[in-house]
Amino acid sequence: MKQKMSKKKKWIIYSSVGVVLVAVITTSLLWNKKTLVEVQTGKVEKKDLLESKVSATGEIRAKEFIDIQAEITGIITELPIKEGDRVKKGDLLLKLDPLQSTAEMEATKASYEAAMSDAGTQKVQIASAEANILRDEAQLKQLSSELEQAQYNFGRSQKSFARMQQLHEENLISREEYEQSQNQMRIYKTQCDATEARIAQIKAQTKVTNLSIQQMKSAYQSAMNRAGASQANLRRSVDQLRKTTIFSPLTGIITKKNVEIGERAVPGIQSNPQATLLTIADMSVVQVELKVDETDIVNVALGNDAKVKVDALPDQEIKGKVTEIGSSPINAGTTTASQEAKDFKVIVDLIDPPDVLKSGLSATAVITTKTKNNVLTIPFQALTIRDVEVDDAGHYVPPKEKAGEKNAVSADTDKSAKKAKKKELQGIFIVDKSNKARFTPIETGITGETEIEVIKGLAENQEIVTGSYKTIRTLEEGTEVKINNTKKPEAAAEAK
Repeated sequence: MKQKMSKKKKWIIYSSVGVVLVAVITTSLLWNKKTLVEVQTGKVEKKDLLESKVSATGEIRAKEFIDIQAEITGIITELPIKEGDRVKKGDLLLKLDPLQSTAEMEATKASYEAAMSDAGTQKVQIASAEANILRDEAQLKQLSSELEQAQYNFGRSQKSFARMQQLHEENLISREEYEQSQNQMRIYKTQCDATEARIAQIKAQTKVTNLSIQQMKSAYQSAMNRAGASQANLRRSVDQLRKTTIFSPLTGIITKKNVEIGERAVPGIQSNPQATLLTIADMSVVQVELKVDETDIVNVALGNDAKVKVDALPDQEIKGKVTEIGSSPINAGTTTASQEAKDFKVIVDLIDPPDVLKSGLSATAVITTKTKNNVLTIPFQALTIRDVEVDDAGHYVPPKEKAGEKNAVSADTDKSAKKAKKKELQGIFIVDKSNKARFTPIETGITGETEIEVIKGLAENQEIVTGSYKTIRTLEEGTEVKINNTKKPEAAAEAK
């Protein structure tokens, strides 16, 4: 009896141990199954059309608009327009009180006329002096002829007197004849001296006249300089008077009117809003001025198509084209620009805009930067970046499995001793036959709203890991996973 009880006891013990072992194994299997990483999968699809787009916000503006500012100070006396009026180029916009400008113009005009009168007087005097010089030069020529004749006569009389003197000494002629010959010689000598004196006088007079002419010419130049200065002041005064009346420089709409009759217009700089009297916009060509983020601006090009929605017209979409791209950030001049995200200006011309559009309306534009047909695509959230080992050519080197590859590991002992090269590669994860995640590098192209183009590394209908995005971010090579496609996939916007 005791022996039978012993066998029964042993059986009970063995049964208990078996139950415990089964429980442990079952619990372990359930625990492992519970700790598997859940992923969602999808297939590489071919799309007929993939568009890369950039979104930006901005406001409506006219392609051509002008802020009207006064260039002189004055009281507004006429203002025949109001905000919203259509005006043509050359239409009267406003008038300033011209009294002060008119008085200044009349004063400068009188000064200019007086200076011109002085210059005219000096010019007449110069002409008269130059005429006197011409007269004196004529007299000099005549006196030179007379002097030559007198000198000739004086020479003849000297010779005649010498003969008469000899004859007189020989008592061959009377004393009266002798004295007549002597007097004749003296007369010719006097004529010579008088002519020479007259010539010297005229030459001295000519010299004085020349000096006077030089002085008169200097006075004339001074008068002309004064006249030139007066003329410049007169032109300025006329211009100031002209600026008391302001005409429209273009055809458009009065979009802003900041003044009324009786107010004072004050000149100012363009950035001073108080100096702007009116704003005229030519709404025949309407644009949207957008602020595009620096991460997107490199994808935008001139001629890109755009679709614009104005907040005031939510149900209407307006087509447009990119016509201008800023080359420097809008906020480049601010002190904190280096620490903030930078925006670049992009101008989109609207095609057939509605007439109800007004400058300053808020708008949102979607710019199509690139378009491709028949391309392989994957969900954007499937793409990830890993710091992986690469060979000398930069190609991805998958890690070796620890089990079943002892020979390979031992054969690569020398290689493993070397420092492995690391590089960041973009790629996706696939699930192999043993339900393990495998990283696969790929080359991508343009990015759509929720998909990205695959250029190299995948084939159509190939199954890849597509979610969740948080799981893909932390998923490691060789991790055992469990596919669960019953969960709702995440939006691609979250991945972006």
